[in-house]
Amino acid sequence: MSDPLNLVLPDDPEPQDPWLMTFADMVSLLFAFFVILYSMSAVNASRYQDLQEALRDSFKGKPAMGKLAKELDMDEMIGSVKEVSKTTNLERKVNAELNAITTRMNAYINEHNLGSKVSTFIDERGVVIKIADDILFAPGDANLSQKSDVFVNYLVGLIQEFPYPLRVEGHTDNTPIQTSTYPSNWELSTARACNVVRTFIERGGTPSLFSAEGFAEYRPIASNSTPSGKSKNRRVELIYKKESVAQAIKSYEKPANADNPNIPALTP
Repeated sequence: MSDPLNLVLPDDPEPQDPWLMTFADMVSLLFAFFVILYSMSAVNASRYQDLQEALRDSFKGKPAMGKLAKELDMDEMIGSVKEVSKTTNLERKVNAELNAITTRMNAYINEHNLGSKVSTFIDERGVVIKIADDILFAPGDANLSQKSDVFVNYLVGLIQEFPYPLRVEGHTDNTPIQTSTYPSNWELSTARACNVVRTFIERGGTPSLFSAEGFAEYRPIASNSTPSGKSKNRRVELIYKKESVAQAIKSYEKPANADNPNIPALTP
């Protein structure tokens, strides 16, 4: 009969959950690391005392961040995080709309072989649709030509699909013009922009979305010393400005009764 007191124990018993030790060490190191970072950000006696108390409380199993949370104003921090999140979401929506406009316009340009006369791109202003003057006008004239009808109708459809504020700019080269109708390039460039806007409105565009500006020869994009450069400078630009699109999207998302309960909410 064996001796019941003669027990054989393993030399080095393994814990049931060996990962707990590693995990606990990692948590302790991380806590110490962030405490050190915080203390280095602004060292003064009051903050150092708070950190000592927080560290001491944490090892006693008490809430460790009580005083620090008050000092940092956690509600304000949470509000800031939410605001950043809203801004990021708005930027994402704006970029998606700008890219959609560019994609749609470039598809039309490629389909109709208009690459030498029309271009669409995104720059610091927003989406820019650059149109050579001879697509829309006869030389020295501000009335839209009959041959521009199909192209202008497409633009109207694009504007209705993306109903955001649109700025229309008229530009000329530096060749002087002096007629009874257009005494200078200022009148010609402005009249061209205004006539484009008027045509958009007549064909179904929303008047409040448009603005028109004329810059004569003073916003060149190429040298006026060559015929090719002059041709590039004679243009109309349609611009969806980033900030205008962002403001419009924000207004679309505004609750129906935010200002007036009788006004329904807009939908994009």
